[in-house]
Amino acid sequence: MTDTLPTIASFWYGSDLSWLEELCIQSFLDRGHRFVLYTAHSVNRVPSAAVVRSASEILWPAPFDLKGNSRQRVAAFSDLFRLHMCQQTDFIWVDLDAYCVQPFDFTEPHVFGREISGMYPNGVLRLPANSPTLERYLDFVTSPNPTQPWRGRRLHRANETRIANGQQWGIESLPWGCSGPKALGYFLEQTGEDAFALPPHAFYPLRPEELGKLHDPTVASSEIEQNGVHSVHVYGHQKKWLANTLSGLPVRGSYLHRLCQRHAIDPRLNPIKQLSWMVPD
Repeated sequence: MTDTLPTIASFWYGSDLSWLEELCIQSFLDRGHRFVLYTAHSVNRVPSAAVVRSASEILWPAPFDLKGNSRQRVAAFSDLFRLHMCQQTDFIWVDLDAYCVQPFDFTEPHVFGREISGMYPNGVLRLPANSPTLERYLDFVTSPNPTQPWRGRRLHRANETRIANGQQWGIESLPWGCSGPKALGYFLEQTGEDAFALPPHAFYPLRPEELGKLHDPTVASSEIEQNGVHSVHVYGHQKKWLANTLSGLPVRGSYLHRLCQRHAIDPRLNPIKQLSWMVPD
């Protein structure tokens, strides 16, 4: 472990880790990072070198109900948790489907990337505590009856009527992405902090139509891990595909399978389970 490298951190809720989350944590450990995993309950299959901490050190209990392990609500809370973590620590947040290719040896306090589409995912994120984006973003996701500021006047008028009629809602009630990439991108562009974004290949090297490379045994690792790639994002829908197609295991000989071998992870010990949101449409 290298003292000069930043601490990497994440949050997990609702289940034990599958081989994919275990692999991603191990990849950061093997690149010399300290890894902190925040949890609200006991979680199995966490790599032994990772540091497990109570989510209450950052934010717990959740400000809204997570019962039933609703993917929407857990995702919204995860978005909120990482912002509070940025406010309270200098750790770099990573989603647990982000595989570390090379150390995150960044010197800038801002760490985030842009997708080829122009979106700003929050799957890898550090904002300094005095960031104007962080301040505005937190105000939005914690406000009562939030209305997306990037939406038009029609929605704002409709929500004003709802409030006048006594309706109440929180960030967990807004559509998917409103507490994450949509909000992050909006506030980054409002403050000018979008200028700190790393290029797409840093954290999101695969276009949506290229994600099949993760599962194709004929695709060499070097084709994915090109110069400048710090991490490879696997995305939840690829996890869903694995759960529904291959009993939660990586395709034999594929990039993901080779990564398991690289880090001595046996995926058969903790295959990806088919959660309720993974059921085929």
